[in-house]
Amino acid sequence: QAHTAVLASPEKRLLTQPRTALTVETAATKTFTRVREKSSLTRSGLCPLQATDRMRRFHCAFMAVSFLGVSVAQISPRYAKNVTVFHVNPVEYGVAPINMNTADIRGDIYFDLRSKAMPIECRSKDPHSAWDCDNAEVANNSALVITKLVLEIDSRVGIYGRCNVCVNGTDHFGNNSCTNGVYDCDCGEYNGPPKVCSAVVGMENVSRLWENYKCSASEPKWECWRGNTGKKMGGLWYSTIDSGYCGDGSEPAPPGCQWRVAEFVKRVNKSCSDNVIYGEVESVGSSCFNSCQDSGVGNERNLSSTCWISCFYDSVLGADAGSPGGVIGGMTVDSLIAAFELPFASSEPEKKGCPPLDP
Repeated sequence: QAHTAVLASPEKRLLTQPRTALTVETAATKTFTRVREKSSLTRSGLCPLQATDRMRRFHCAFMAVSFLGVSVAQISPRYAKNVTVFHVNPVEYGVAPINMNTADIRGDIYFDLRSKAMPIECRSKDPHSAWDCDNAEVANNSALVITKLVLEIDSRVGIYGRCNVCVNGTDHFGNNSCTNGVYDCDCGEYNGPPKVCSAVVGMENVSRLWENYKCSASEPKWECWRGNTGKKMGGLWYSTIDSGYCGDGSEPAPPGCQWRVAEFVKRVNKSCSDNVIYGEVESVGSSCFNSCQDSGVGNERNLSSTCWISCFYDSVLGADAGSPGGVIGGMTVDSLIAAFELPFASSEPEKKGCPPLDP
């Protein structure tokens, strides 16, 4: 996915280099073209010579890499492990999560749900909220996409790197001389000096971050919602660094590489995914949402409405979760996972699916 809180909050995630990551399509397609007359993929019709659909050509390129024996990145078989992950990023960036944070489904749900209170959080002028309010994977929702991938990683994971896009010369985690629009990963202590990440895949156990959290009387509701969302959902976050990237298979893998994209599953507009998820939550808390004077539901919802936001968290976490000592309840974890999977399970709106985007 990407994952970020601020300074005092134990959370984080994010991004990659611009669209250069998918060189596999170019490299493998060139190789495929050179021998297409001899390839049974072409003769079988699975990869027609004049294929124009970009996503089909993308998958054909992967098939060509395998068929033609182009060197595929290798991770030690003893430690290789496949993980299904999600990541959120602006549409102009690539699919391969180079210098990015991703998450399993529970970790991604946490990152997404914690941001729904951002209109309230950013109105508070809390200096600790600066990164949340500027976060390119949260604040610019109209330009965001969600990508579902299967990564093959070396399971000997290490320190989690907080990877974020540089905004106004800072990553908000110690690097105040970064280049705007470039993603920076920091493996130092929270609130400590920046530290360069090693090549190994980093992992953060969100459940452990929040397992002892208790909302205090000094915290605003949005802080309590955020902490209790982490406590309820947990999950795993990953950081994948450029120095550990095995490559796209078009060239021999670097010695000791740590991760690669094993499968591109689907990419969707975040606005479509959000609409599906909001609809599921509104159906659970309909009586609360219908009581809001400044917001409706569906196309009439007002995401900046304090009433709508409160109803959202009451439905997801239970009505007491925003108060000190409040009990966490609301929708079951399984029902939340099912709601978040809907956009990826189908491309048909009547089935609550989202159309796929080109990688």
